[in-house]
Amino acid sequence: MHGLRMTSVPSVRSYKDAVGFYLKCDPWRGSELDDERPLMGKRYRSYGVRMSGSDVVFRYEHTDVIVWHDDDSYSINTGGYNTASTCRFAENFMPAGHYLGKETNVLIIKGAAYAFAGHRINVSSDGVPSGEGLGVFSKKHINRKKSRELLIECGYPAYREWHNTMYPMVSDTMRTIWNFKFSDVQNVIGALHCPDMWHHLMVSQLGKPDAVRRFIYERLGKRFDIYDYEEVNKLEDWTKYDLYEVEM
Repeated sequence: MHGLRMTSVPSVRSYKDAVGFYLKCDPWRGSELDDERPLMGKRYRSYGVRMSGSDVVFRYEHTDVIVWHDDDSYSINTGGYNTASTCRFAENFMPAGHYLGKETNVLIIKGAAYAFAGHRINVSSDGVPSGEGLGVFSKKHINRKKSRELLIECGYPAYREWHNTMYPMVSDTMRTIWNFKFSDVQNVIGALHCPDMWHHLMVSQLGKPDAVRRFIYERLGKRFDIYDYEEVNKLEDWTKYDLYEVEM
């Protein structure tokens, strides 16, 4: 349900709001008074709100997405569904300044970002998250020394030097020949070590040295341990979360 809209549903920002919301929801016809009730403005079986003891539970499809507790803390559970619809549903029942980003992989609280890598996170009344769902932000950096050693072993520097000399002389008339495809990294390495193949490589779909280098990194970088990783539990500036991957 990518097109989920919550504009007709009143927002909930606290435990008091959650209880008030529940009490204003009309039960389904024929149901018991303490059964789950349809959301105000959304009388569909896909959504519901109920009391579980003193907790107020907001369900979306098969998952209890937001649960408000009487100490004014709340729990959020994505059920493993990384979708924009889950974000929209959850945000309707979260405190002001609390959001989900990257299709539920990032929890944003008052401008700071936390990695959401599991199903469930608890958030205290003062906005401190905890629980098994918390992960880390990881950013990959290329280790220049190790990557340089890999490129030398693959024969890349000689091809780059030749390309930088040759390409300006033929660029106006040269066209890419898409039949020359290199999908196997060993074939690329073979071409790099054979000057007679450099023209074929230059007019292939890889062609430019930057593309060849990226191809080598993608295929062999992890095996040759050319990456260093920066890991952080929290990003003070939430706008930077797209620079990182989310991991447990």
